Amino acid sequence: MSVKNKMFQPGAVLHEVIVGAFRSAGTSFEAWCKQNNIHTSTARMATYGQSGGDKGQALLNQIIDAAGRDVVALSYKARIERHAAEVAA
Repeated sequence: MSVKNKMFQPGAVLHEVIVGAFRSAGTSFEAWCKQNNIHTSTARMATYGQSGGDKGQALLNQIIDAAGRDVVALSYKARIERHAAEVAA
């Protein structure tokens, strides 16, 4: 796993955060996939961690960078903290 991704656990939360980051930038996950000639299901598998090999990790890094690594990091942290608070309650 890349050092860049150590803070991100692939799965539903990360996927939703990435989709939200693209939307907040005025575009979409699907549009990015189309512009980069990447099948949407292939990209989705990377965000969900279903393709965890080197190519999947590289694609996940590419997607996170395109969505805005800082935006994804802040939103992901907030979602994880909110989830942890709900579990603790």
